[in-house]
Amino acid sequence: MSDLSPLLYLSALGVYLHALFVSLTLGLPLVILSLLLQYARTNNPVYLSGVKKVTAVLAVNFALGAITGTLVEFGLIQVWPGTILVIASFALTPLALELIAFSMEIVLLILFIVTLGRIKALYSIIIISLYWAFALFSGVLITAVNSWQMAPWGTGGIAQALYPFMPAYGPLYADAAKLVALKIILLASGSPLQEVLQVPEASSEIGIILTDPMIAFSNPYALVSIVHNLTAAIIIGSGVALAAWGYRYYKTGDRRYLQLIKAFAIPLFILILIQPTVSGHYMGTMVVQYNPTKFALIEGAEKTFHNPLIAFLAYGDPNHPIIGFDQFYAQCDSMKDVALKDLASSLGLSKDYILGLSNKLGISIDPKKLDQVLDTSVADVCRSDLDAALSRMSLVHYSYFTKIAFGIVAFMSAIAIMSILYDAPVLTRLTRRILRINSEDSERRWIFILASLILLGSVMSSALGWLVREVGRKPWTVYGLVYPSEVVSVSPVVYETSFVLFTAFIVLAVNLAGLFAIYIVATREFKFLDLLKKGLGVGG
Repeated sequence: MSDLSPLLYLSALGVYLHALFVSLTLGLPLVILSLLLQYARTNNPVYLSGVKKVTAVLAVNFALGAITGTLVEFGLIQVWPGTILVIASFALTPLALELIAFSMEIVLLILFIVTLGRIKALYSIIIISLYWAFALFSGVLITAVNSWQMAPWGTGGIAQALYPFMPAYGPLYADAAKLVALKIILLASGSPLQEVLQVPEASSEIGIILTDPMIAFSNPYALVSIVHNLTAAIIIGSGVALAAWGYRYYKTGDRRYLQLIKAFAIPLFILILIQPTVSGHYMGTMVVQYNPTKFALIEGAEKTFHNPLIAFLAYGDPNHPIIGFDQFYAQCDSMKDVALKDLASSLGLSKDYILGLSNKLGISIDPKKLDQVLDTSVADVCRSDLDAALSRMSLVHYSYFTKIAFGIVAFMSAIAIMSILYDAPVLTRLTRRILRINSEDSERRWIFILASLILLGSVMSSALGWLVREVGRKPWTVYGLVYPSEVVSVSPVVYETSFVLFTAFIVLAVNLAGLFAIYIVATREFKFLDLLKKGLGVGG
């Protein structure tokens, strides 16, 4: 198997750039809604002007989010076609509902644009609220799918049979025998899943492997991830507006920009306080419970150690040891007398059955190679995968604590800027003294600096958090079950440097052009919404 690193980096590039537009999609409606509420209350045209500007940015961003999302989805299917097995089973219901949610987003955004300023503010508030609800629902569904990769709920103790340090992932709603048979066929043939899935007889021979298509929604890992990830996206999206208007206020001194900032500063501040503390804590407990290797990587726990503070936060017990890889290896070694054939036999799988199934699927397996795989010790598989996970410790460990540092920057900057915007007797005096704010010019400068730090801190902490989430899951694509090598394309083209570079160039070109388009719409004083309405056949 060729080196998969370039393809993993390519996928990460596409996902990260798409995430920029997703954050704006989820965060800008908070800004628009806050401004509309102020406009409905005061009838001040400053707020309506702000709504129109942000709506223009949102419209362009939405189109770019659809384009970059399509690139990511095509990349997923073209480069990692084996994921179709997950898409057609555990992810089927969430992704089907996501298509409906996305369609509603399109309808409601167009309705909001063409009616803005033509109907009562209350009706516009209702429309943008519905749009935001469907946008958030899309985020819920996509996060549910990603969370299943982190904690494959409904697979029971399948992963635990190979990795005794892993928990059981809920009740068993999957056909364990079929999944294990497929796994053994892939190991013995050296073929990825695509070779199985492209066989016309595959669906009839494999049959239904999932009995509960709603299982992804029962995943406790998903419930916490949804809150944690979506609030992070909202903070980034609305943080862009905060930094942009902070810059305009700093450059012009026009207090209208301060009015716009204060319209949504309070809900943004609340989210910044809650996201790393409340949802961040519960996200951490999910990692401890369902991703033991990831937690050990985060803490740099090659060896088990004691730390009362971390133990209290992670386990609720200051005396609990921080479990390291040494204990994982010891648990692997406890399975040294168990071979894969023993696991297969416990599920009623014989060598003849596996060979027969592989023949029906058109996958050629050398019986001697199959014997080798079946005779493989579970301990050897377990230790080999731990070695692969441990090799990522430095990256995950330092990325995590750098993420925490950036999160603290955003958190403290939010407290400081709120104490400038609003009079909090002791805190305001203390902030102004520390920052030496003694004039309107210095106040404007610090509002811009703090707004920029909030944006920088939230972007970097989210980006590094996603890196920890994804890299910490490795060496598996689905934690404890599926490797990247099993879902990659069989086409040799995807391994060519020219393919990777060309695809990366296209992805970068589309995203950079999109960001430039957003910049033009946000900074130029032409009537973008009027042009858009005319394009939709609505008068200016």
